[in-house]
Amino acid sequence: MTAEAVSVSDGGAETPAARTPSVSIVVPSYNYARYLPTNVGSLLDQEGVDVRVLILDDASTDGTPEVGADLARDPRVTYSRHKTNKGHIATYNEGLLEWADGDYCVLLSADDLLPPGALGRATRLMEARPDVTFVYGNPVKFTSGAPLPAARAGTRQRTWSGERWIKGVFRAGRNLILSPEVVARTSAHHDAGGYSPALPHSGDLEMWLRLARRGAVGWLPDSDQAYYRMHDSNMHHSTFDARARLAQLRDGYESFLDNDGKGLAYGADLRADMRRKLARGVLRKVIRTLDAGETEADGLTVEELYGLAAELTNVHALPEYPGVRARMALGAHRCGRLSPVTSLVTLRRGRDWVRWHGNKLRPV
Repeated sequence: MTAEAVSVSDGGAETPAARTPSVSIVVPSYNYARYLPTNVGSLLDQEGVDVRVLILDDASTDGTPEVGADLARDPRVTYSRHKTNKGHIATYNEGLLEWADGDYCVLLSADDLLPPGALGRATRLMEARPDVTFVYGNPVKFTSGAPLPAARAGTRQRTWSGERWIKGVFRAGRNLILSPEVVARTSAHHDAGGYSPALPHSGDLEMWLRLARRGAVGWLPDSDQAYYRMHDSNMHHSTFDARARLAQLRDGYESFLDNDGKGLAYGADLRADMRRKLARGVLRKVIRTLDAGETEADGLTVEELYGLAAELTNVHALPEYPGVRARMALGAHRCGRLSPVTSLVTLRRGRDWVRWHGNKLRPV
């Protein structure tokens, strides 16, 4: 922690000077030696904060040891290497739970960057609001090798109570945060515990919900708080089909409800709302796929996608149901050729659904 500085006023009395918040930044890296210099450079250039960086090398087979050792010549940077590959979840938890000891903490992949002022903007909000457990802004996506786009540095701030933010995320039915744009209060992160090994692709979603359970959430709507690099080896580009993606998203939500969110009085409503939202998204994918004259999307047939939606909730009670059934009856070939007719049939089926659903009549 950074000791509070003391300044002398014009009258000679000592008064506390503005405190410089400390930020622990964990940079997990696996075969990303080529990105580390610009990544760490963007962190050390942050103003208004006391930065410490840990490069946590998960047994890379490229030049990471040499690059990491060179960067660690700066006393603010520590380089540590695993003897064997432990995977990203164990690496995250080691850095955040065992090493991070600053006022605030950041988990930043070695291929991403922070724009100037990002840490200062986030920590100022949390310094003013001790109840806020994390702050996020907007991530800017950029293509590897291309010039960085200009980043906005707005001044607007918004906060929500944790419960209100949790409700909004469940009703959205998707993760609203990529990850590098988050700055969290370290004490809240330690209290929340580590990322779950059972959620390799939605552990971050569950973590944001767990942090929101412990306090308020801050948002910087006009500030670009991270650069997210787009390239072929992004972890987010891992190849797994729609079934696996949907299962991970659902499991991330439900793991929160079954653990940290267990005492929420409205938990059952959140679960139902979330399952409906996920199912509606799947049915919309069915509609888009058939309208394009296709029979498969994301590795699954439209029938399999429909089945996934049916596993989540009663699809007959969803607004998308009439359009899906009309298109499935027509088939992909005719849907692709006759989209005006498809739309008309969908409209008629939709009117029938609205007319009869109030009487609990199951559509056919």
